[in-house]
Amino acid sequence: MIGRQSERAVIAEALAPSAPVASLLLLGEPGVGKTTLLDAAVEEASAAGATVLRVRGNAAETELAFAGLHQLLLPVLDRAENLPVRQRVALLSAFGLGDDPAPPDLMMMSLAVLTLASQLASARRVLLAADDVQWLDRGSCQVLGFVARRLAGEPIGLLVAARGTHRPDWLDRSVPELVVPALPPTEAEELLSAQPDAPVGPARRRLLDTAAGNPLALVELARQAARDGGLPATGHVPVTDLLERTFAAQVDELPAASREALLLAAAAEGAALGDVMGALPPGTDVDVWQPAEQAGLIRLHADRIDFRHPLVRSAIYGAAPFAERRRAHLALAAALQGDPDRRAWQLSAATVAPDASVAGALEETAMRAVARGAMAEAVAGLERAAQLGTDPADRTRRLATAAYASVLVGDLGQAEAIASRALEANQDPVTTGWICGLSGLVAMLTMRMERAFALVDSDGLMHPAAIGAGVSTIATGIAYHSGSAAQRARLRDLLDRRDTRDIATHPFHLWDLGVTDPFAHGAAIRGRLPAVAAAPGRLPTELHTLGVLCLVLDETETAVSLLGELVNPQWEDADAFHAGMTAADLAWANVDAGRWADARLGVERLAARFLEGEHTLGSVRALTVLATLHALTGEPEPALRHAATALAVTEPAGALATVVRARRAAGLAATALGDHAAAHRHLRGLYDSTGAPLHHHLSCYAVADHAAAAVLTGHADEARTVLERVTAEVGDGASARLRQIMDRAAALLADPAEAGSLFLTALADPVGQRWPFERAQVWLEYGEWLRRQRRIADAREALTKAREIFDGLGAVPWSRRAEAELRAAGVTVESGRPSALRSLTPQRQRIVRLAAQGLTNREIGERLFLSPRTVGTHLYQAFPALGVTSRSQLRDVVEQDAAAGH
Repeated sequence: MIGRQSERAVIAEALAPSAPVASLLLLGEPGVGKTTLLDAAVEEASAAGATVLRVRGNAAETELAFAGLHQLLLPVLDRAENLPVRQRVALLSAFGLGDDPAPPDLMMMSLAVLTLASQLASARRVLLAADDVQWLDRGSCQVLGFVARRLAGEPIGLLVAARGTHRPDWLDRSVPELVVPALPPTEAEELLSAQPDAPVGPARRRLLDTAAGNPLALVELARQAARDGGLPATGHVPVTDLLERTFAAQVDELPAASREALLLAAAAEGAALGDVMGALPPGTDVDVWQPAEQAGLIRLHADRIDFRHPLVRSAIYGAAPFAERRRAHLALAAALQGDPDRRAWQLSAATVAPDASVAGALEETAMRAVARGAMAEAVAGLERAAQLGTDPADRTRRLATAAYASVLVGDLGQAEAIASRALEANQDPVTTGWICGLSGLVAMLTMRMERAFALVDSDGLMHPAAIGAGVSTIATGIAYHSGSAAQRARLRDLLDRRDTRDIATHPFHLWDLGVTDPFAHGAAIRGRLPAVAAAPGRLPTELHTLGVLCLVLDETETAVSLLGELVNPQWEDADAFHAGMTAADLAWANVDAGRWADARLGVERLAARFLEGEHTLGSVRALTVLATLHALTGEPEPALRHAATALAVTEPAGALATVVRARRAAGLAATALGDHAAAHRHLRGLYDSTGAPLHHHLSCYAVADHAAAAVLTGHADEARTVLERVTAEVGDGASARLRQIMDRAAALLADPAEAGSLFLTALADPVGQRWPFERAQVWLEYGEWLRRQRRIADAREALTKAREIFDGLGAVPWSRRAEAELRAAGVTVESGRPSALRSLTPQRQRIVRLAAQGLTNREIGERLFLSPRTVGTHLYQAFPALGVTSRSQLRDVVEQDAAAGH
């Protein structure tokens, strides 16, 4: 290899066993030498005894679910028999090889790939090399992204090459990148001189200028100049176009049979050699490939055909007339009878007019992709099926399904565009309501709240026959997030007229009631929730709906359980599901339950996407979660910054529920800073000028925090008015959690002589312990009241309980306040130290807690989607921080942490 010493050194350093995470992304224009560098790294790894698994993306297989992953693992797929059962079943099902008819678990399948690589690496180091990933199918990319995030502690390297200069969106930013530059002039001269019959004089200078340091261009233009006696006068042409012209000219010189064979190979790239041979005219021998091999255009293997460079394939395919390409695709479709997915796409490429049979084959392929968890490929198949279909109803159904699949994977722009096309194609009034609901959902997720409600509002919205379509749940969800009193009034009127005889326990009906009037209907719904939530066979949309309903009604543990089934924070794309809404919902449930590490883990990436410009309702809600956590854990500056950023977007959009969350986060941050005037200002913004809750539900939960700030700033009378208005809104419908909050507010605002009994009322219900931070706030303020009443012994007991809970949670500002009160009560207190367990990263905390329960590394890995070796590395690094030397001591660590108040 001429030159590239610095690039090879970067690759060697990035993939060295000593690297914290052995991975690297190569970027650059076509022909610049990415594949050459990747090949060199592969050769060096193989020479050093490593196991190398390779995959090369190709444009012909972009829509085939997990085609790239199959190529990567094919050499070791027999080793799948050694995987745990669930992982093996998921992996084989993704390739259509399993016997289980159920859709495979995408995350379990991703874990299977990681475990398989880790098992191989236990014998010798493994290198995963992925070239031309811009053409890999989306499902394979997601799996590679999953693996890339979990390489720490593994003797596994990952080398990825992609065309262009933009990082693939699925690859974690922690993976370093190298943009491969053009060769410098001296090395370009050296490479040109190494070519046979290299030009001299002005022709040489022209060739060097034209190639602009692109190694492939230098080699191919030198070959053309030697063959033709010079370069054609083309003027300024992009290097890529020039190379394609050069390759096309070489193909033109081949025999007709070889050209036909090459076109078939270009149309079928990724298919087995036997399939391509089957599409050739009967009697064709493998010698047909010899001229192309001799010309250096392809390499023939026993099972496949490799083009020398992707531009060779695109040149061959692009230069052929459409009629010839169509014949090639039809011949391949005929040869691919045993591979229905590839056959469907070959037929699609050959079809120019509506064809019901081809459309049906594509829809079947798309639904198989859905079953494998490959939503992006499913959307592509459904769109093409809709385009080729002959029945308007089929076209509408396919487009609507594609739009909903786009929502599920978080591509809202695509979802909106496809839904618009579905509406144009639709001729069924009943279907119109569902498509409008889908469009309304997208509008809500992109924070166009008034438009969202206008799209879904209709007199038939609450008809019981339409409950299964879920349009009413979209409408009530929009009204909840907008906080619009007019929208709620409209929905109340429609709900009052709904015939509920056959849908009384339907999850969507319970949702409609619960989010529209949580205090009026909450008690009745809570009585039904256990049975409804436990019913088997719930669809993901029903699980999500029930999980968020539990969050709204303060069935917090159930909310965590249900939502965790859909978006475990460890999952690679958990924050993409439902455009991030489910991840944000789960994070809020974890905040309420005191699982702050899990909450942070679930929203950090989603919040980062908001800060990078992805302004969706899901991402801004994630940012408010992060702001709240910063405030609670003693990082008020970023909390205030994030809250202000969220408000700048949500206030103009009319997303009132998130406005209230952001203002409350700012109020908590100001409280942490001791700026009680600012805290009061932020918290007073959760109520209107009359003191009524700005948001009919969420504002009520800040009434005690507002009362505390109001008392400290001389606004107690105003806070009493707010409490009265909240009490009127809630009526008899308060949950145990909200009763605890309202009793705390009443105690703070009462005459000192009466406050004690009100604090005890707030503490009386043991169920209130389920919300540890709010329970600790009551203990703290009760302790402060006791100390002022000179009941020092009782004050010490209450303040100690508060401090223990705050310490366990990591609520640093509140813990310090409890310490100060204890000192004032005559207790010698050491400065609070964060729990050793909670000083670990969120992921490491989860591993320690599971290990303390007696789970093995393999069992922990399956739960958290890590390899057993990575689990072992985390535990090994956690032991010194926890002051333990063996696994058996972890139970004591976790129990001590729990005794400290969590």
